[in-house]
Amino acid sequence: MTVLSKNILFEHFAGRTTPLQKKIIAQWLENEENKIQYYKWLEEFENEFPQMVGNVEKAKSVFLKQIHQTEKHNEIEKQNFQAIKNRPNKTVFNIKKWSVAAITVFTLGSILYLNKNNIIYKNHKTDFGETKNILLEDGSTVVLNANSRLKYKRFSFENEPIREVFLDGEAAFSVKHTNNNQKFVVSTEHNLEVEVLGTEFTVFTRKRGSKVILTKGKVKVNYLNESKPTSTIMKPGDLLSINKKGKSEKKEVKNIETLTAWKTKQFVFDNTSIEEISYLLEENYGTKLKIQTAELANRTITGTFSADKAEDFVTILEQLLEANIIKSDNDTLLLTEN
Repeated sequence: MTVLSKNILFEHFAGRTTPLQKKIIAQWLENEENKIQYYKWLEEFENEFPQMVGNVEKAKSVFLKQIHQTEKHNEIEKQNFQAIKNRPNKTVFNIKKWSVAAITVFTLGSILYLNKNNIIYKNHKTDFGETKNILLEDGSTVVLNANSRLKYKRFSFENEPIREVFLDGEAAFSVKHTNNNQKFVVSTEHNLEVEVLGTEFTVFTRKRGSKVILTKGKVKVNYLNESKPTSTIMKPGDLLSINKKGKSEKKEVKNIETLTAWKTKQFVFDNTSIEEISYLLEENYGTKLKIQTAELANRTITGTFSADKAEDFVTILEQLLEANIIKSDNDTLLLTEN
């Protein structure tokens, strides 16, 4: 197994490695754990020698130039080979050598530039029907709901001015306060951003809209309200809802724990429409529910129920509504009156 020291990698970051060393580094980076170590040392190098760090686009330009030069040299070697093909095989060796060099440069470059985003960022995701407990580097905790994704930079919570995570789906956060009052920011793709110092809250962000529920502390939420940039300060018990058209509503909720019951595989309904429940079924279990009539879609359910999988959810609906739920095609159910 190839072992590389930090000193060799620092020489590489400074542009002082030989083609052979680059080939060894490329082989070393085939191991996933080594990729993580590579970018950890890269960040350390960038912090220690900021004057030697160019921007990413410049680095890419240099890399592409190297490949172009290598390909150009290959073409020259091929022409030489055609001109003196009856001579000994020395030229053939050179062609092979430069081909290997081109492959090495391309492989190393591919690893560095195509996979950098996946290595620099720690990614968590959940399947349908799954929840996941996550401990962040700063001691904050996250419970990720089903069919959700969370991403954040590795090794950077202590060095960055803010602690930023990216959420797609739903998650409950318990944020630890830091001695330097470092902000914690939850960013989403749906024009919603939550800023906190230390608190407990839940963020829901999906295609049909977004919600922020504050359990403890204080948060600032930045969002677009009917296309206008808006900010609001929330207090414990507040629920901010934003529909897919961008219209927002903030209200106080008495029993806020009912909105985060999903963390224990429970669902709390309070005059909740069947249409709303159909969204939950698809978002959490990947199962679509078609409702036969508008009257049936507007019926409501009240109560607390446990469901580990889609089948449990469907059984509860059938019993409560005294209705029929039949499978129409893959992952799609049809709800009809008895």
